Amino acid sequence: MTFTRRLAPMALLSLAFLMVLIAGGNSLAATGERPAIVLTAFGTSTAAADTYKNIEKLVKDRFPGYDVRWAFTSKKIREKLRQESGQDLKNLSQTLGDLKAAGVKRVAVQSLHVVPGEEWKEMVKESRQVPGLKVALGKPLLSTEADQRRVLDALAKTFPGDLQKNAVVLVGHGSPDPAGEATYKSFGGLVRARFPKKNVFLGVIEGKPSGKAALDAVKCSPAAAVQFVPLLVVAGDHMMNDIMGDEPDSWKSQLLAHRQYQIESSKGLGYQDAVVAVFLNHLENALKKVSP
Repeated sequence: MTFTRRLAPMALLSLAFLMVLIAGGNSLAATGERPAIVLTAFGTSTAAADTYKNIEKLVKDRFPGYDVRWAFTSKKIREKLRQESGQDLKNLSQTLGDLKAAGVKRVAVQSLHVVPGEEWKEMVKESRQVPGLKVALGKPLLSTEADQRRVLDALAKTFPGDLQKNAVVLVGHGSPDPAGEATYKSFGGLVRARFPKKNVFLGVIEGKPSGKAALDAVKCSPAAAVQFVPLLVVAGDHMMNDIMGDEPDSWKSQLLAHRQYQIESSKGLGYQDAVVAVFLNHLENALKKVSP
């Protein structure tokens, strides 16, 4: 799949909203009455950027009155948006620098990544690059077994009732980092234990557990319908093209080349309030570390 795609009008509208998020803030930052919150995501160049709106709403509902800022870890996404639409997204160290300049002393940075992989390690590094700030980090979504169980419980409520006639494929991004890959494998083991002899499978786009193995399992099952469930905060380019695209190598096309399945996909994790609540629990722990 090619990564570079022209932005559709809906994507531009979502990105305009995204810039409102980034430029947001209130007087609390300057007065230092409370820690600031920085939500740190991978980023997207698609209309699925609207997912961030739901996440920010849930953050502000649970933590009213806090200054909420955004940072984006993908350099490729930041450069793509700068070139194609003039959007100037900031990485974590830049956002922290802005907060320091506004007089903030304490910041809770919440990762919106799924596993503790390369993006998480870069976050840890960047969080230490602005002297004079006390920074606490909220961990990625699937950081502990308890987190993984809560996420699976939430997602299971969205699965079809009949998991023999229907198959569910949980779609992760994948991680080249050993810790990230181990987390996906751990979650995959939890899925198998929770749904023995059921058609629920986990595959990732890059790495292991492989997407091919998940698709092969679907092909060997009696299922006539398949639901792709993103294990992705934002169901953006990967879901629209690598998974649900019409090109021959998409996951949907590979299944349809085998037989005529009924295939659907779900929204990203950022629209699953019960999943976002796990992120918010991590954020609450981070806020406690930097609160007076």
